[in-house]
Formats: sequence, structure tokens, C-alpha cells
Amino acid sequence: MRINMKRLIKEEKYCKKVFEFFIKTGAIRKEQVSYKRHLDKSLSNLEFANFILEERDLIKAKLNKSFYDWCIVIYYYAVYHSALALLSRIGYKSKNHLASICAIILFYYHKNNVLEKEDINFIVDKIGIKKEDVDFLIDSKELRERASYRVDESFDLMLVKKLQEETVEFVNKVRENLENE
Repeated sequence: MRINMKRLIKEEKYCKKVFEFFIKTGAIRKEQVSYKRHLDKSLSNLEFANFILEERDLIKAKLNKSFYDWCIVIYYYAVYHSALALLSRIGYKSKNHLASICAIILFYYHKNNVLEKEDINFIVDKIGIKKEDVDFLIDSKELRERASYRVDESFDLMLVKKLQEETVEFVNKVRENLENE
């Protein structure tokens, strides 16, 4: 199935249809997993990418490389594990990035009434993921793919610093919401 990411955000019915496809194929399933493990992994990724950026001058002097592409990849995984923490909190497990993003959009953006009442109340009352957060999740996935697979593209410090700032903000928002339940 070809997925239109913009339609996932714009059309709740389309998003639900795609989510049901992912359920049917097993890409996402109902399963209790501790969200804290994903949150810890997210924070670990964030810390490692920040370390690389902080030590960029030393790395550049020793290796003559910037590793900005790897910072982008690591920041994406910090965001992705935050998303998995959100999914875990509502009782879902996913090993497919697109399925995870679809579920986040469905449950945390559209606030669909598929879950049990207490899960829906938690989402409505506590999480409140905004369109900008969903856009950031999608954009960071696309940037991670470019950094991982494109060999003809270089990334500069300004782009990585901007991604760092946005990642820190997103991960902190997720952490605050999950820890303040």
C-alpha cells in the first residue's frame, strides 16, 4: 500500500484506514510494553548526538570529518523512540516507522475513539500533540532517510543545530507528558 503522509494528517478517515492496514499486516499490534524503556533509549540517543556536536572540533581535528549526517540519524532515532514511548503508553507496539507515525497521528493528533475510555482521556487531557509536532516527526524521518542513504548530499552545522533544538523540545514534551500522568 502506498501511503500519502500529508493525507494522514489531513484526513482522519484515511489515517484510520492506513492504521487498520498496518494492524492487519502485523506491522503494529496491541501489546503492553513499558514506555520507559523507549524513553530511556530516546534520551540516550539525544545525549550521544549532543556529545558528537559538542566534541565536533576535536573530532574534526582528529578525523577530519564532521559526522553531521550521523547526528541527523541519531536525532531522528531520539524522536522515533519518543514516538514509540507514546505508542507503548497506549498499549501498542510497532517495528515499522511508517506504522508508528500513522498511529501517532491517529491517536495523538486526530484523537480517534478507538482506544478504551481511559486511554482516550489520557490523550485528550495530557498529551495534546499538535500538527507541528506531527509535521516534525514526518520531516525528521525524511531528513534521516536523506542522511542515511544519499551519498551526494552534505549537511551543515546550522541544519544539525536546528534539528538538535527541535529534537530536544520534542523529546522533552513527550517525557513531561508521560512522566506527569
